Parts: sequence; C-alpha cells; structure tokens
Amino acid sequence: MDSPDIPEALLHEFHQDLNRIHSLLGTYTTIERFLRADSLPVRSVLDIGCGAGDLLRYLQRRMGIHVVGVDPKPGRTSDLSLVAGDAITSDLPRVDVAVCTMLCHHLTPDENIALIRNVGRSARRFVILDLIRHPLPLVLFTAFLCPLIGKGAAADGRQSIRRAFTPEEFREIAQTALNGMPNGSTASVAIDVSPLYSRQVVDIRFGAA
Repeated sequence: MDSPDIPEALLHEFHQDLNRIHSLLGTYTTIERFLRADSLPVRSVLDIGCGAGDLLRYLQRRMGIHVVGVDPKPGRTSDLSLVAGDAITSDLPRVDVAVCTMLCHHLTPDENIALIRNVGRSARRFVILDLIRHPLPLVLFTAFLCPLIGKGAAADGRQSIRRAFTPEEFREIAQTALNGMPNGSTASVAIDVSPLYSRQVVDIRFGAA
C-alpha cells in the first residue's frame, strides 16, 4: 500500500479495512485517552497520515475540538479539512497536538527523525501510535484479524508488523530527533506498550524554546 499508483477504489477499500482494524484494536479510544490526559487544554489536533479522516471525525465528535489532517493522498470529503502533503518536508498547520497512527513503520529511521523534527515546529506534543515488531502480534493478527479483512489489508498488516520498530528502537529514534532540536534538552519521550505487544504509543512532548 506504499505505492503512489494504487487505484482509488482499492485505496478506499483499504481505508475501510484499516478503519475496521483500528476499531478492533481500540486505536481511536487510545488516542482519545492520551489527549484527555494532557496537562494543558487540547483545542486543536493534526492527524498525520489521516487517510479518509476517520480518526479526526471520532475526535471531533467525542472532544469537540478543531481537527485537520495531512496525507499524500487524503480521502475525498467535504466535512473535514484534509490537506495533500508530505508531513516530513511540508509546512504543517499550527496545532496543540499532532497524532500519527500506524504510519511510522512505513518510514525509515531517518525519515521518522525528520518527521518528528518537522512536527516539533508546529505542535507542542506528538502522540504516535504504531505497531511493534514481535512474534506475538504477528500470530494474533494472522489468526484473529486477517479473516475479518480483505487480502490486501491482511498482507499489508503482516508486512507492517515485520517491519515495525521495537520500543527500544523507537525511543532511540525519538531521542536522536530531539537531540538535534533547539529545545531538545527540555523535551521528553515516554513509551506505553500494550500487554500483548499489539501497539506502542510514543508520547513526545517538545520542550519550551
């Protein structure tokens, strides 16, 4: 699904399957929980790799906040502000918090470092939810989720788990990114790992400049 030449119909089907996976894994409720635990008011959220905007609709409905999304090929919608762009290099809207779900395993370590630094120019916090490279989630995904989704999403999901980062690798990536930023010395990184290694949440709080 990383190819830029995916037909629109196939991309729509993939987004539907991905939304089903997010629902089964509790992705949206997890993001909401982390946002509500913020020590400061969260009035605006940017979703990086927003796809068709399902997470944004959820957050808008549940939290009543301003939402905006960026994606190389955003879904067509009239009810959300979705921008076509590369979040690694493009100027991003200024928001309180940026979120990113199931995207970073598609990027190289250097691309993730550049992404974190770019987000730090427009947000005070970056909440990343992603997979973990570990045998247990691969077995569970294959046994319980693959039968519920299309073949394309199933193959992509298994490949994604195999190429994902371990929490230790992700912490090193985030710390390297912060070390190269002017406010890096006052920034922090916390990683929350689910009991079955189904996901990790990398919570980056950018320090004051």
